Amino acid sequence: MKRLKTWFAMIACGILITLVHTHCDRTVKYPYAGELDSISLYFVPDNREGICDVRFYQKGREYVLKGETDSQVAKDEIVAFLSGKRIRFADSLLVLPDFLTVKKPWGLVNVSVCNMRSDPGHSAEMVSQAVMGTPVKILKVQGNWYLVQTPDHYLGWVDAEALSFLDEEEAGRWKGSERVVYMKKTGDIYADQSKRMIVSDIVAGSLLETTGVKVTMTEVLLPDGRKGFINRNDAIPLSELFDQPGSLPGDLESLSLSFTGIPYLWGGTSVKGFDCSGFVKTLYYLNGVILARDASLQFRHGLKIATGAYPDSLQTGDLLFFGSLRDGVPRPTHVGMYIGDTEFIHAAGMVKINSLDSARDNFSRGRRDSFLGVRRISGAVPGEGIQLISRHNWYINN
Repeated sequence: MKRLKTWFAMIACGILITLVHTHCDRTVKYPYAGELDSISLYFVPDNREGICDVRFYQKGREYVLKGETDSQVAKDEIVAFLSGKRIRFADSLLVLPDFLTVKKPWGLVNVSVCNMRSDPGHSAEMVSQAVMGTPVKILKVQGNWYLVQTPDHYLGWVDAEALSFLDEEEAGRWKGSERVVYMKKTGDIYADQSKRMIVSDIVAGSLLETTGVKVTMTEVLLPDGRKGFINRNDAIPLSELFDQPGSLPGDLESLSLSFTGIPYLWGGTSVKGFDCSGFVKTLYYLNGVILARDASLQFRHGLKIATGAYPDSLQTGDLLFFGSLRDGVPRPTHVGMYIGDTEFIHAAGMVKINSLDSARDNFSRGRRDSFLGVRRISGAVPGEGIQLISRHNWYINN
């Protein structure tokens, strides 16, 4: 509770005034709404990466705690706070997953690229994507749609047809299996080595179990049990991403250049279409590092690099952020990756290269004028926002 006291003191100083994200319904004067909102914000600071929707109100002569959260710790703190006020209340705050409807709490993406949406329906906004073999946590179900969380903690609704479901034992077996990562931009999974029939398409970053290596083809097992073959040289063992997380700047540069011309797609994190943060996220994922999903989230993590000596202070792989200042607070809305010699590569209309040097033909005045800062991933301490696949317990058994 010491951390919570510190948080409440911050509120008294007005530090939270600029935050626009809220968890409680402000249209109704719930008892202790401010305090409960503060606890929610402490444990779930961004509703793109977590859930803490809390309501506490009086119904007749009884007080009721309702809502849902994916953080057991947040619920424990909320209950402890209310109990400390000596209030008798009915506790109906649900901790997700909701095991009354979610029978298997884990899933694997079963299609080459799975679209994640803001609401349960194909007409809803696409907020992100996940490629074949990505492990996801199942939080709740509505009809034929599932609210899932990806390894970067991002939330979105997914059509059931795109997932294969696992219980804890099945998830543990998968994490202990031999797997390969598809590294080619795009390709096909074939029914046999003759390549006459296709089982599925496949894209860079897809993760598949392998059942054995043939002379020229690798036999793989798709998440739903289908078997197929991919070209042996198009994939590497997952363990190779463990050996040199982050890899070398040259690898990031050459990989980024291979995606030149891929069209921009809002919510895209695959070679079928990138948004700006999805592009740099994919580059680092293919080098063993899981970044936060959105540009504004990525801006919070990594080493801050001084821009006064730009470009001499930068190195290949650094993330460049663009946006605006509001009351002196940076509001990043775009990100690209530095590739040297004043140039950066980014997804804007398509994946392309621009420069912040006004003497260059590919100079972008708009990006120069909106340049906010730099974050370096190489050398940053792994943690929230910069996670190594080799240490992520959704991929391996600890």
